[in-house]
Amino acid sequence: MQEANKALARRWFDEGWSRGELDLADVLFAPEFLLGGERVGPEGPKRSVRSRRAAFAGLTVDVGLQVAEGPWVASWYTTRGTHVGEFAGVAPTGRAISSEGIQLWRVENGLVVEDRNVFDVRRVLAQLLAPEGRDSGPARFATGGSRG
Repeated sequence: MQEANKALARRWFDEGWSRGELDLADVLFAPEFLLGGERVGPEGPKRSVRSRRAAFAGLTVDVGLQVAEGPWVASWYTTRGTHVGEFAGVAPTGRAISSEGIQLWRVENGLVVEDRNVFDVRRVLAQLLAPEGRDSGPARFATGGSRG
């Protein structure tokens, strides 16, 4: 069960977030899916992906470490993209960004029923708002090494 839950999370990061295949949400997320404690169903993840992909061209999400126990799976991930649309009140800058997050999912009967996550928005904003010629640097890739 734990390996299947890890694969489920990797599939959403790859196909949903990185490729924008939003119909996959209807297959992976339960109708009563909770995002941050709020019932949003599969439409919640679709909205999240749409808004971030509109703000960041070429958005990719790479999964590093995953840990699973019982119905829970935790994924440490790194996002990358180019800022082309408004994000957190910041007009497009054209800057490349990278940041990290941790997502905790509860899976029941092969469907994701709950998501709790922490994403380093502060790092993204620091990269977008840094004075010209200076930035806060990219996030380390979620495997612990640098990438690219």
